[in-house]
Amino acid sequence: MRDSGWSTVVEYADRLSAEASIALLQAENVPSYISTDEPLPASGSFAVQVPAELLHRARWLLNASGLSDRELTYLATRELSDDSVDSQ
Repeated sequence: MRDSGWSTVVEYADRLSAEASIALLQAENVPSYISTDEPLPASGSFAVQVPAELLHRARWLLNASGLSDRELTYLATRELSDDSVDSQ
């Protein structure tokens, strides 16, 4: 199984946030992938997996990014959500 030697660095309730984290990690040359135990792709949690020896670096990179969930979604989709418009 692919999970051998891999560790969960973070879990999200939505796939888009996980994909944005993957993009950030891969930009820093940290191999990563998304795993889920849910039978349906749109349900459950989405865990970002990295090699166990890079877990500390991956955590540091994600924490240092300081990106909000909204920003992570933008990175994954290149689209702003409706709640991204500031009300005046």
